[in-house]
Amino acid sequence: RVSMEKRTVADIMEKSFVTATPDTSVFDLIDMMVEHNVAVIPIVRDDGALAGIVTEADLVYKKVKPHMSHYSALLGENVYYNGMNEYEKGYQKKMACNAKELMTTDVVVASPKATVEQIAGIMVSEHLKLIPVIDDNRLVGLVTRRHILNELYKEYNG
Repeated sequence: RVSMEKRTVADIMEKSFVTATPDTSVFDLIDMMVEHNVAVIPIVRDDGALAGIVTEADLVYKKVKPHMSHYSALLGENVYYNGMNEYEKGYQKKMACNAKELMTTDVVVASPKATVEQIAGIMVSEHLKLIPVIDDNRLVGLVTRRHILNELYKEYNG
């Protein structure tokens, strides 16, 4: 049995993952998440460097959820202040953007040499679901809560 203190991120990280570029459209990001059953897509530049990440929450809350003005929200969710035609135009405009406009760029990243215990601590303290793994300025892997849970399972049931 090997403890989480000794195992490194390189030992547990996902090495095969879906990425997108900053120019990837919101529609394509949604397709990729559904098709590959992932909640986060790293956004990578041509040189392999991590530019940011797009999460399900980014898509659902920032782009898909209709914007309700303060006054119309007081009237109820079924009343649209600008009328349905304006609402539909606003919705389409929100959806017509790309990963660069949507991504989170302030991302906690890890080295493949970090220990699983270190990563688990950061994930808990920062409420992170995923940490990209960077080596030589290139995205080389991903660590998720599931990876950490699998390690805990191995440690206690090993």
